Amino acid sequence: MLSARYRPGNGDKANDLILFIHGLGCDKHSFDEAWENKALQNYAMLAADFPGCGDSPIAKNQQPTMPFYADSLFELLGDYDFDRLHIVAHSMGAAPGLLMTEKSGLPLASFINVEGNLVSEDAGMLSRRTAETTLEKFKSVNYQKLISGAERSNDAGVLKWAEQLRNCPAEIYHAKSISLVEWSDNGRLIDIFSTLSVPKLYVYGDRSVNPDVLAQLQHIPQRELKDCGHFIMSEKPDIFYPLLAEFLGKIH
Repeated sequence: MLSARYRPGNGDKANDLILFIHGLGCDKHSFDEAWENKALQNYAMLAADFPGCGDSPIAKNQQPTMPFYADSLFELLGDYDFDRLHIVAHSMGAAPGLLMTEKSGLPLASFINVEGNLVSEDAGMLSRRTAETTLEKFKSVNYQKLISGAERSNDAGVLKWAEQLRNCPAEIYHAKSISLVEWSDNGRLIDIFSTLSVPKLYVYGDRSVNPDVLAQLQHIPQRELKDCGHFIMSEKPDIFYPLLAEFLGKIH
């Protein structure tokens, strides 16, 4: 059972559900500002903690992989009534979000990728270095260094991420990193995103963008947020959520 935050929609957007999908080491609180932003007030909204993250438990026989997370989200959606689905996926969240779009019967209406993993270059220093480190060393040394470093940041988004890392066990973060690197490297994510027939958008911050990634996404509509890093939703909520509303408002 996933811990989730949900709000029904109103008016002409009552049957449009926005599913927010969080990133590596994060949880549903990544999108707290969405509920406070008037730009999205008529949309139904849902954000959940992946198993092993935030307040969602994970069973001993379950592995926190990208396909497992896609299955978990798809099962969760069955608890809600909606006609059209808009996926907003941040960072790691793009991987399970894209894998879920291949499931039969999903009424996908749009996909907004917020610096989400698509290619090898997206599995940068954090996830790839973690995946290449033994679990024992990561648990005993590296994870605490990661959290401590994030806690010293001057970036509001990174500070919020540091709080969320405290609720993500080291072994879960490590396993997710291994799966995320695998799926970033195998070419499937960029293929899925490129061939989606629904409106799509790639959103990135000018302080965190990887030019090598953008070079592979020239065929995808893009929006840059100025003076912004990787945690766009927390750093620039007053710009990010109206941007989403503008994009979604053009979908018929």
